[in-house]
Amino acid sequence: MNLTLHYAIPSTYSQKVLLAFYEKGIAFTPALVNPFDPEQIAAYRKLYPLGKIPLLTGDDLFIPESTIIIEFLENEFPDWGTKLIPDDKTAARRVRFKDRIHDLYLNNPISTIFFDSLRPPEKRNPDAVAKAHETLDIVYGFMDAFYGNNPDAGGREFNMSDCAAFPPLFYAQKLHPFSERKNIQAYFDRVMERPSVQKLLKDVLPAIERFNNK
Repeated sequence: MNLTLHYAIPSTYSQKVLLAFYEKGIAFTPALVNPFDPEQIAAYRKLYPLGKIPLLTGDDLFIPESTIIIEFLENEFPDWGTKLIPDDKTAARRVRFKDRIHDLYLNNPISTIFFDSLRPPEKRNPDAVAKAHETLDIVYGFMDAFYGNNPDAGGREFNMSDCAAFPPLFYAQKLHPFSERKNIQAYFDRVMERPSVQKLLKDVLPAIERFNNK
């Protein structure tokens, strides 16, 4: 199957899908999009008018949205690599719930803080940033309790929700630190040891590493 992944290096949702590809061991053709290049964005919008990244295409496929892409990979390649969505319906529902939690209440607030920091001071939105930090405090409480009760998460157990959690947590080390949340920190340390994550850091995240080391 010919698969082309349109993605952007700084995009956490792109990184989420890349982790899924790496965990499954599925080959794809990369189609990089620079979100800061108006010409590239204009060209990409001709393919996908909404302009959202990532997007999976090929062999009559047109699949946007990170979660839907991973659902497709699991359905089409169920026996490849890591099982990212369990067959058991109850377990699958729980994975999908955590995936939504990580996307909506971890990733989106981190993105709000990150992109606001790139704006000139006069165009920043302190109210939105404060709300994002408040949301992260709440979701950190949920995550810390969950990982305290599930010490294998991110290690022996790895699924779609972990693909969603790592990219924003990598940014969050600087933007909304979690080092005092021992269970989140232990989870993050376990995920960092995965070959897929090390490949992600080596291949597509040098810019983010530089950002975190500033």
